[in-house]
Amino acid sequence: MATAPKSRRGVAAPKRPSTAARRRKAPSIKRTAPAARRSAERQVEATLGDVEKLRDDILRLSQSVSSLMSAHVSDARTVVKKTAEDLLDTGASYAQEAEERARGLAGDVATQIGRNPLPAIGLVFGIGYLIGMMRRR
Repeated sequence: MATAPKSRRGVAAPKRPSTAARRRKAPSIKRTAPAARRSAERQVEATLGDVEKLRDDILRLSQSVSSLMSAHVSDARTVVKKTAEDLLDTGASYAQEAEERARGLAGDVATQIGRNPLPAIGLVFGIGYLIGMMRRR
Protein backbone atom coordinates (compact mmCIF):
# COMPACT_ATOMS: atom_id res chain seq x y z
CA MET A 1 0.00 0.00 0.00
CA ALA A 2 1.28 3.40 -0.92
CA THR A 3 1.32 6.10 1.69
CA ALA A 4 0.90 9.78 1.10
CA PRO A 5 4.16 11.62 0.66
CA LYS A 6 5.30 13.42 3.78
CA SER A 7 6.21 17.06 3.92
CA ARG A 8 9.40 18.32 5.46
CA ARG A 9 7.78 18.53 8.88
CA GLY A 10 6.65 14.96 8.86
CA VAL A 11 2.98 15.69 8.26
CA ALA A 12 1.23 14.09 5.35
CA ALA A 13 0.87 16.56 2.45
CA PRO A 14 -2.62 16.91 1.02
CA LYS A 15 -3.29 15.15 -2.24
CA ARG A 16 -3.40 17.38 -5.26
CA PRO A 17 -6.20 16.64 -7.68
CA SER A 18 -5.16 15.34 -11.03
CA THR A 19 -5.13 17.61 -14.07
CA ALA A 20 -8.22 15.91 -15.47
CA ALA A 21 -10.10 16.46 -12.21
CA ARG A 22 -9.12 20.13 -12.20
CA ARG A 23 -10.38 20.53 -15.76
CA ARG A 24 -13.70 18.98 -14.86
CA LYS A 25 -14.16 21.22 -11.84
CA ALA A 26 -13.03 24.49 -13.43
CA PRO A 27 -15.77 26.07 -15.56
CA SER A 28 -14.84 27.35 -18.93
CA ILE A 29 -13.86 31.01 -19.13
CA LYS A 30 -15.84 31.24 -22.35
CA ARG A 31 -18.98 30.15 -20.50
CA THR A 32 -18.52 32.19 -17.29
CA ALA A 33 -17.33 35.51 -18.74
CA PRO A 34 -20.63 36.44 -20.45
CA ALA A 35 -22.60 35.37 -17.38
CA ALA A 36 -20.35 37.43 -15.12
CA ARG A 37 -20.70 40.36 -17.48
CA ARG A 38 -24.50 40.13 -17.45
CA SER A 39 -24.48 39.87 -13.66
CA ALA A 40 -22.22 42.90 -13.37
CA GLU A 41 -24.42 44.86 -15.78
CA ARG A 42 -27.51 44.00 -13.73
CA GLN A 43 -25.76 45.11 -10.56
CA VAL A 44 -24.65 48.36 -12.19
CA GLU A 45 -28.21 49.02 -13.41
CA ALA A 46 -29.60 48.25 -9.97
CA THR A 47 -27.03 50.55 -8.37
CA LEU A 48 -27.83 53.34 -10.83
CA GLY A 49 -31.52 52.88 -10.07
CA ASP A 50 -30.79 53.10 -6.35
CA VAL A 51 -28.73 56.25 -6.91
CA GLU A 52 -31.61 57.83 -8.85
CA LYS A 53 -34.06 56.93 -6.05
CA LEU A 54 -31.66 58.37 -3.50
CA ARG A 55 -31.30 61.56 -5.54
CA ASP A 56 -35.10 61.90 -5.75
CA ASP A 57 -35.42 61.28 -1.99
CA ILE A 58 -32.80 63.93 -1.24
CA LEU A 59 -34.58 66.40 -3.53
CA ARG A 60 -37.91 65.77 -1.81
CA LEU A 61 -36.28 66.05 1.60
CA SER A 62 -34.62 69.36 0.74
CA GLN A 63 -37.94 70.71 -0.56
CA SER A 64 -39.69 69.60 2.64
CA VAL A 65 -37.03 71.19 4.82
CA SER A 66 -37.17 74.37 2.76
CA SER A 67 -40.94 74.69 3.05
CA LEU A 68 -40.82 73.85 6.76
CA MET A 69 -38.11 76.43 7.40
CA SER A 70 -39.95 79.11 5.44
CA ALA A 71 -43.08 78.42 7.50
CA HIS A 72 -41.11 78.68 10.74
CA VAL A 73 -39.34 81.84 9.56
CA SER A 74 -42.69 83.36 8.68
CA ASP A 75 -44.05 82.45 12.14
CA ALA A 76 -40.93 83.85 13.82
CA ARG A 77 -41.16 87.05 11.78
CA THR A 78 -44.79 87.49 12.89
CA VAL A 79 -43.87 86.95 16.56
CA VAL A 80 -40.94 89.37 16.38
CA LYS A 81 -43.05 92.00 14.64
CA LYS A 82 -45.83 91.68 17.24
CA THR A 83 -43.33 91.88 20.10
CA ALA A 84 -41.68 94.96 18.59
CA GLU A 85 -45.06 96.66 18.19
CA ASP A 86 -45.96 95.84 21.81
CA LEU A 87 -42.62 97.22 23.04
CA LEU A 88 -43.08 100.37 20.98
CA ASP A 89 -46.55 100.92 22.42
CA THR A 90 -45.28 100.32 25.97
CA GLY A 91 -42.34 102.69 25.45
CA ALA A 92 -44.63 105.37 24.04
CA SER A 93 -46.98 105.11 27.02
CA TYR A 94 -44.03 105.35 29.47
CA ALA A 95 -42.71 108.41 27.64
CA GLN A 96 -46.12 110.08 27.72
CA GLU A 97 -46.49 109.33 31.43
CA ALA A 98 -42.99 110.73 32.15
CA GLU A 99 -43.80 113.89 30.19
CA GLU A 100 -47.00 114.41 32.18
CA ARG A 101 -45.11 113.97 35.47
CA ALA A 102 -42.39 116.40 34.37
CA ARG A 103 -44.99 119.01 33.45
CA GLY A 104 -46.71 118.47 36.79
CA LEU A 105 -43.42 118.88 38.67
CA ALA A 106 -42.56 121.99 36.67
CA GLY A 107 -45.95 123.45 37.57
CA ASP A 108 -45.40 122.61 41.26
CA VAL A 109 -41.94 124.22 41.23
CA ALA A 110 -43.33 127.35 39.57
CA THR A 111 -46.08 127.54 42.18
CA GLN A 112 -43.57 127.17 45.06
CA ILE A 113 -41.28 129.84 43.57
CA GLY A 114 -44.27 132.22 43.24
CA ARG A 115 -45.23 131.66 46.89
CA ASN A 116 -41.68 131.83 48.32
CA PRO A 117 -39.36 133.78 45.98
CA LEU A 118 -36.52 134.56 48.45
CA PRO A 119 -35.91 130.97 49.61
CA ALA A 120 -36.00 129.86 45.95
CA ILE A 121 -33.30 132.42 45.06
CA GLY A 122 -31.20 131.26 48.03
CA LEU A 123 -31.60 127.63 46.98
CA VAL A 124 -30.49 128.40 43.44
CA PHE A 125 -27.53 130.41 44.75
CA GLY A 126 -26.49 127.55 47.07
CA ILE A 127 -26.71 124.95 44.30
CA GLY A 128 -24.62 127.18 42.02
CA TYR A 129 -22.01 127.63 44.77
CA LEU A 130 -21.73 123.85 45.34
CA ILE A 131 -21.32 123.17 41.63
CA GLY A 132 -18.61 125.84 41.44
CA MET A 133 -16.74 124.27 44.38
CA MET A 134 -16.86 120.82 42.81
CA ARG A 135 -15.48 122.13 39.53
CA ARG A 136 -12.43 123.69 41.23
CA ARG A 137 -11.21 120.35 42.51
